[in-house]
Amino acid sequence: MTAQLGGRRAGRLLGSSVRRLIGRGGTTHPSWWWSAALAGLLLYPYLVVALIGDPEGDRVVLAGHAVMLLADLMLLGAGIAMAVDARLMYDALRGSMAVAAAIVALQDAPLEVLGMIDRALSPLSFRLTNGHLFTVLVVLVVIHRGRKAAVPGRHLILTGVLLGLTSATITLVGYRLVQESIHDSGVLGTGDPVDFAIMAMIGLAMAIVGFQLATSSLPGWAAARIGVGMLAIFAARLYSTLTDAMMPTPAAVVGVALFSALIATTASSLLRIALEQMDARVARYAHLAAEAEAEVKQDREVAHEVRSAAAGLAAGARLLASGQIPPGPRRTALEKMVDIEAARLRRTVASKQGPMTTVDVDTVVSPFVVAQAALGHHVTWTPGGHRVHARHDGLAEALSTLIKNAADHAGGRGTTVTSRLVGEQVEILVSDAGPGLDPAVRERLFSWGSRGRASGGQGIGLHRARRLLLEQGGTLELGEAPEDGGTTFVIRLPRARLPQEG
Repeated sequence: MTAQLGGRRAGRLLGSSVRRLIGRGGTTHPSWWWSAALAGLLLYPYLVVALIGDPEGDRVVLAGHAVMLLADLMLLGAGIAMAVDARLMYDALRGSMAVAAAIVALQDAPLEVLGMIDRALSPLSFRLTNGHLFTVLVVLVVIHRGRKAAVPGRHLILTGVLLGLTSATITLVGYRLVQESIHDSGVLGTGDPVDFAIMAMIGLAMAIVGFQLATSSLPGWAAARIGVGMLAIFAARLYSTLTDAMMPTPAAVVGVALFSALIATTASSLLRIALEQMDARVARYAHLAAEAEAEVKQDREVAHEVRSAAAGLAAGARLLASGQIPPGPRRTALEKMVDIEAARLRRTVASKQGPMTTVDVDTVVSPFVVAQAALGHHVTWTPGGHRVHARHDGLAEALSTLIKNAADHAGGRGTTVTSRLVGEQVEILVSDAGPGLDPAVRERLFSWGSRGRASGGQGIGLHRARRLLLEQGGTLELGEAPEDGGTTFVIRLPRARLPQEG
């Protein structure tokens, strides 16, 4: 019962946590303000320049490149987070997004460094170039394959790094070729229709990427953020290209920072949700494992009791069938014991718990005394006339375990069952004159599977007996050993008041 209540409670908590984690209406992803704040943090180099001054104007240019380089490093970190998320969620699309983030970061980062070193190469880091057409087409293929694949690929970040460096190399080669054969700037401009066509194709490819993400299994809020980020960086680069800027303009820098901030916050949110869902899955599996373990223990406990009770029934049935016991009080008692134990055994197998009621201790003990006598084990018992508030079958099973243990482990020597009234409780003592308990077992006597080195049992009976009595408001404890050695167990249950006592 305890396991079932715990299971239901765990199930409710699990269900509410999962709904809270993955519900579209929840707060599992950061607000747009967090993305804006992160983009503002990336602009910190501009604040440094404002504080120290820039009399020649060079520091503002370096600050712009520094901001975009920081944005690229953040984008690479976002790609790593997406790769981890893809592994946790076993999601090929998120794996392809990790590759795409690494491609963009590793295409731009080397160009930012080159722009800091050589001002002539500066436009490559913030304007549209021929290399960007190659990059967006590669990203389009990567995202498309991610949507179709069943599992994420291997070496996601390494693949993105290699493709990104390849894109950077193609950009530099294209820059040199255009500079030598067409015009000195080496980048796309407004004076050539071919350049406009390339810019249009870049925009179209990015729009297709955004559409693929929007119609994928990606959460709607994540697709929207990535789409806004792609729009921001394309608009920033397009603006710089159309204005023929040769140095990074604030608009271009802000667009790059906003793009990276949106991708980073989206990646971190997806990863956090994946980790929380994984925790929920682990909790669910742990709960299922606990339920399975509880069921296995329950089955083993029932099987243990069935074997124990069946031994007494079989011995009694053999005696009755052999004709060794003539008609009379002893045969009548043996027949009654077989009927009572057979009925209890059927209820045990069916897992039917009887109600809490008034139980006559003598009526419960008597069948076991007869059963043990049929097995050749003498039990000394003096009726005490006590009644307790308990479940008949639960008390009977506990007594059966204690009396059988006395027979098995004490060799049937000096087994005694007595009962006495102590205050508002009835104590039932089961003693034997055997060798006593193994000291190594005494501290964990009632634990599941606990047994002595010389024991042939499974360590189940005492654990189950104590649990059954606790469920009835009683206890089972190890009592003081008899003076001549042996072991004593004490059952305590609330005494049942007689009607005239109120």
